[in-house]
Amino acid sequence: MSGLTAEKALVPSRSRGITANGSRYLRLLPVDRQARDRYDFASMNPSDDPTEPALTDPSAVHTLLIHGGSHGAWCWRRVETELRRRGVLSSSFDLPGCGQDRTPRARLTMNDLVASVIDHINELGVRRVRLVGHSIGGWLLPPVAAEIAARVDAGSTSDEQGDEARDIEIAEIVFVGASILRRGECGLDVTPAQRRPGYYIMAESSNDNSLLPDFESAWGRFFQHLPEPHARAFYAMLTPQAFGPYLSPAAVGIEDVSVPRRYIAMDDDRTYPLDVARGFAAKAGVEPIVIAGDHCVMLSDATALAAVIVQAR
Repeated sequence: MSGLTAEKALVPSRSRGITANGSRYLRLLPVDRQARDRYDFASMNPSDDPTEPALTDPSAVHTLLIHGGSHGAWCWRRVETELRRRGVLSSSFDLPGCGQDRTPRARLTMNDLVASVIDHINELGVRRVRLVGHSIGGWLLPPVAAEIAARVDAGSTSDEQGDEARDIEIAEIVFVGASILRRGECGLDVTPAQRRPGYYIMAESSNDNSLLPDFESAWGRFFQHLPEPHARAFYAMLTPQAFGPYLSPAAVGIEDVSVPRRYIAMDDDRTYPLDVARGFAAKAGVEPIVIAGDHCVMLSDATALAAVIVQAR
């Protein structure tokens, strides 16, 4: 990653949350704005690639990349570039309340997130979609796949959905360092028990029922493979994560969908360590594909992740 120097201009930023041991804090945190401002974000933008399949090719599978908590479409940019180099259509977008999306976080639910993914799929104008969900983005894959399949089975011809929506096929779902829900489970149920009390503290301390760890916690758990200047640049792009979706029981679980699926686990994931990831993969009925990396491998090794995403099943 180019574009960063060793210089730092640390300025205080007011933040609330928890420490590693779950205690409450309200203090000034250093935000490396110079690292953020001087980071070569232009290199993260997906570039046009002559090998990209034509949108009119009905056999082309469009890979929709769904980010996890507090992230946004920005975290997938290098992966998108790598996929395009391999001739794979891909896109990403900001879930409600994340990234550049300004949806108020206070009342967001799981249904809101699922609806946003379905809306985005409808706007793509493609027929075959591979859903890739990172971290808590994995919660959304089964209900989205079930909704799309239900539309196909119903042969819907409504004006709102039209032929494009009716004919969409979910080719596969791919979980990347993701938690997975069964029907009736909520996100907090599959959150490591030692972190749950702190989530309530963060949400109650926020102005909009949201969560955001401090830099030290985020660096240590999300992207510890990055050098500190890069980690600070990415931390500056995180946004608070709505807590509501963590409390919404899943109406559709992994057991309710029959679409092909894969689970990609990272060997140094500190959010969902390998033993936990293996448990999630078992829920999906698959053996995990284990690659080297931390939780946010799309930031630390986009090339390796893209290569696994496009591997033939």
